[in-house]
Amino acid sequence: MATVSLKNIKKVYGNGLVAIHDLNLDIADGELIVLVGPSGCGKSTSLRMVAGLETISEGELSIDGVRVNDREPAQRDIAMVFQNYALYPHMTVAGNMGYGLKNQGMAKAEIRQKVEAAARMLEIEPLLSRKPGQLSGGQRQRVAMGRAIVRNPKVFLFDEPLSNLDAKLRVQMRIEIKRLQQEFGTTAIYVTHDQVEAMTLADRLVVMNDGRVEQVGPPLALYERPATRFVASFLGSPGMNFLSVTHDQGRLYLPDGRSLALPEPIEVAPGQALTLGVRPEHLEICAEADADLVLEVEIVEPLGADTLVYGRLPGHDDLMVVKHQGKHGEARGDRVPLRLDRERLHLFDADTRRRLPDGVPDGARPPNPGV
Repeated sequence: MATVSLKNIKKVYGNGLVAIHDLNLDIADGELIVLVGPSGCGKSTSLRMVAGLETISEGELSIDGVRVNDREPAQRDIAMVFQNYALYPHMTVAGNMGYGLKNQGMAKAEIRQKVEAAARMLEIEPLLSRKPGQLSGGQRQRVAMGRAIVRNPKVFLFDEPLSNLDAKLRVQMRIEIKRLQQEFGTTAIYVTHDQVEAMTLADRLVVMNDGRVEQVGPPLALYERPATRFVASFLGSPGMNFLSVTHDQGRLYLPDGRSLALPEPIEVAPGQALTLGVRPEHLEICAEADADLVLEVEIVEPLGADTLVYGRLPGHDDLMVVKHQGKHGEARGDRVPLRLDRERLHLFDADTRRRLPDGVPDGARPPNPGV
């Protein structure tokens, strides 16, 4: 087990493209950190710099207090699980799992013992004599994980390891990864673009956008109090609804001319343009006399346990979505009165796109300056 520290890490390619801007992050011993964000945000580049597969342009990377910027990947005591498994097709499962140990000069008997122990843990003992071409995608991923486990590294690195699996198998493997990480207590950095994967696996989330860290913190803290509009839009399925509003004397004025009182005062100039965010599950159907909004229904998606209702507000072009538990009878063309949960509203500055007043609640504030 080990701590990992990234101080002012920057990645600049030869053409001048800045892929990572001043990444600061301290990862505790035994912590599972998930880097999440859209394609091209820099999360895989950050992971590859920790692994030693990408050079660091500026800054300092330490593992267990030792600077490793100039160390080769094999000298960093890390193990990486890739998206494409990276198994040798001509080797058996046992050969793939023990290959790294063989290169270290470990005795055959000890290699066999470690491989068999990991295979038992991953429930792939019957597969040890097979070759990768004879395995399913889920089995190959277990072999790739087993290859990492037998090395007993200081740090596990996962680069979108479940993206090639079907939905049901992804859930199963996600649970398996969490169980194994908790059992071993090994420090782990996990990269994904899947927000559900990120929310369920992480001790702390690192939300990235355009090479920068937007917010760091426990998953639920980021979900409930996103620091920026980007974090608010990225976390949550379906995504958060946004409305352009103005503020005057403790009231928010909505696009359709309606207004609502805020539960607490905010310090903004009268008439200042703001963005109101509300999650689909925080809109409830109510009597029209009590409504904050009236939604004109366009699409209804029954999902079994939940129903998603999409529609538009008068004076507002973007589709809004409401999430209800169970079955509901709305249909295209209906006008549905809705009430907002006043305690679950999110307000963002329309220019800076940051949450008001400072956007970062207790417990979710990034641990390092610059994050």
